[in-house]
Parts: sequence; structure tokens; C-alpha cells
Amino acid sequence: MEEEVKRKAYLEASRLKNAGHDNEVIYARLEKQDVPTELIKKILINLTVQKVHDVNAERKPFFNLALAKIGIGVALAVICMFVAPGQTILPIGLIAGGIVAAAINKPV
Repeated sequence: MEEEVKRKAYLEASRLKNAGHDNEVIYARLEKQDVPTELIKKILINLTVQKVHDVNAERKPFFNLALAKIGIGVALAVICMFVAPGQTILPIGLIAGGIVAAAINKPV
């Protein structure tokens, strides 16, 4: 019986979270359904952790691409230093762009 309550509460909370409701609304709805307070808190923590994990998984490819951009910029700067000593705009642009992109997309 307790597992059934957990499952129903988790499904309801997940549905509400996906609908865009915040934790206070979810807490109130679950409390209205006579779900124990400790279980509600545990469910909300689990949903929040899952949301952070999903956001990090979405951002990871962009973060890795930004790091690759920085690496290409550094390599190009070293090559430009020997081939064309006056050309520093492109490597600086790649490195700066990569740093900005990495800062924006860094995992939490």
C-alpha cells in the first residue's frame, strides 16, 4: 500500500513539474491528497536533482564544443606566431569566444 502511495505521489508531482508548476504548488497539491510530509519533501528533492541532471546533460555538448574552440584558438595562435607574427585577431577571437561560450554553458 505504501509503495502505491509513493508511486502515485511521484507520478503526480512529476506531471505537475512538467506542466511548469513550482515546488510550493506541488507541495500543496500532494498535501491535499494526504501524502505524508516527509515523502513530499523527498519527492521534491528527487525531482529537483533530476532537473539539474537533465540540464547538465543538455549543456554538456555545448561546453565541450567551447573547450574545443579554445584549444583550436591556442593551436592557431602558436601556428600564427611562426607563420604570420602580425595576425593575432583570429586566435584571440576564437579563444575569447570559446571562453565566453564555456562560461555560458558550464555545467552546474
